[in-house]
Amino acid sequence: MVNNSYLCRMKNRIEHSGRVESIDGEWVMVRIVQSSACSSCEARKLCQSAESKEKIVKCRSYGVEYHVGDEVMVYGAMSMGRDAVIIAFVVPLVLIIVWLFCAVGLFHINELIAIGVMAVLLGIYYLTIHLMNRVLSKKFELWIKKNV
Repeated sequence: MVNNSYLCRMKNRIEHSGRVESIDGEWVMVRIVQSSACSSCEARKLCQSAESKEKIVKCRSYGVEYHVGDEVMVYGAMSMGRDAVIIAFVVPLVLIIVWLFCAVGLFHINELIAIGVMAVLLGIYYLTIHLMNRVLSKKFELWIKKNV
């Protein structure tokens, strides 16, 4: 169970207010509004750049009883965003650069073949990420707390 006092002390956290949409066993589905910085601006109705998106996130209840319609706060560690960017973008970019450098520069493979092999390597990488969903979902877990 997540200690609520830990959530209050946690620095560098992301938080969104939300509403419980549904409950499935120990999982609580929460609808949050993810908004850009300018969506809180008073002139947002006149401005074309203001944007916001509704998302449903899945959070573990840890034995706390929630009901559909409850107002909650959703918390996550700021480091989760950094880690997600590294896994989704940085590692594949490094993989592409290293492979193309080795294939064309060291092994003198035709560029078209090297790009085809690179596409297969990226497919294998993202398939591996997909298969590691259970492990990664523990690392990228969100917490919720009822609004008082």
